[in-house]
Amino acid sequence: MKNNILTILFVSAFSLLLTSCEKSILERPEADKKAVFEAFWNGIDQKYSYFDLKNIDWQGVHDHYSPLISNSMSDDAFFDTLSVLVDILQDGHSGLYSPFNDHKNPGFFLRGPENFDERLLVDSYAHGWGNVTGTINHSPLREGQVAYVYYSTFTGDISEADLDYIIDKYKDTKGMIIDIRNNTGGSASNIFMLVRRFIQTETDLFNSRMKSGPGHDEFTGLTKTTIKPAEKTYKGKVCVLTNRKVYSAASIFTLSMREVPGVTIVGDTTGGGLGLPIGFELPNEWQVHCAGSQTLSLAGENFELGVPCDVDVDMSEEDRKKGIDSILEKAIEIILGDK
Repeated sequence: MKNNILTILFVSAFSLLLTSCEKSILERPEADKKAVFEAFWNGIDQKYSYFDLKNIDWQGVHDHYSPLISNSMSDDAFFDTLSVLVDILQDGHSGLYSPFNDHKNPGFFLRGPENFDERLLVDSYAHGWGNVTGTINHSPLREGQVAYVYYSTFTGDISEADLDYIIDKYKDTKGMIIDIRNNTGGSASNIFMLVRRFIQTETDLFNSRMKSGPGHDEFTGLTKTTIKPAEKTYKGKVCVLTNRKVYSAASIFTLSMREVPGVTIVGDTTGGGLGLPIGFELPNEWQVHCAGSQTLSLAGENFELGVPCDVDVDMSEEDRKKGIDSILEKAIEIILGDK
C-alpha cells in the first residue's frame, strides 16, 4: 500500500513537471522583432523624463526606424538598431541589456575638457595618496592650512566613523577641498552622509518629481529633500571641485552643496544625470533602463545637462606641464583669500 501511494505521488509529480515544461515552452519569450521594437519604443516613450528638455522628436524616431525592423534581422543587428535609439537620448542613465551584449550611452563624458590629472595630483599634491580612510583619499595642503579630500566614486562605501576621523583631523584648517572630478556616481545614501557634515542647521537641498503617466509632461508633484546636520560637522570654508565626468549621484551631491552656506563650486559644469533610472523588460526578456524622474534646484532649475559652477576654471596645459592643477589652485586661493 505504501509503495502504491509513493508510485501515485511520483506519477502525479512527473505529470506536473511535464505540464510545467509544456507551459514553459509555450510561454517562451516573444521572438517577433516588430513587437519587441514597439514595446521598446513605447516603454521609453511613456517612462523617459527628458524628451521636452532635450527637444527629442521620439515619434519621428519611431517613424524612421520602425520600417527597418524585420524578423529576418539577426539578434545582433536588432540589438545594434535598438542601441542607436538608446544613443539618441544622449543620457548616461539609458541602456539596453541582452544575454550577449550590454549597451550604455557615455555621451556625458564627451561634453568638455578632461580637467583632471590624477598622476599630477598624486605627484604634486597628495604625497602618493599616503592618507586613505575608508574609500576617501585625503592630504593636508599649504602647511596644514587646507584639507584636500578626494572621493572618486559614490559607489565607495563610507562610514560615520570615517567621516568623524576626517572632520577631527582637519577641524582646525581654514578650509576643505572636496574633489569629486571624474566621479560618475553611485549610492544616493552617500550623498546625504557627506552633505550633512557641512551643514549647521536643517537644510533644504532640492526638489524631485517622478513620471506619473504616459504623456511626456505627466509628472507627480514636487517632493522636497531636507536633511539635518550630523553630530560632528566641519565649520570652515568648503570648495567642491567638478568636471564634466561628474555624473548622477555626484551631480546631485554638487546640486545639494550649492545650497550649503560657505560652499563654492569650482571647475567645470558637471555632466548632469540628475534623473534616477528606472527599468523595464521587453517581450524577449532583454532589459531596458532610462531616466524616469527629474531632480530640480530649489529655484526650479533643471540641471539635467550639467550643474554649473560658481567659479569656472579649466586646467591650463601650461600649468599642467609645471605640475600645477589650475582648478585646485583656484580653490586654495578662494580658501586662503590669496590675491
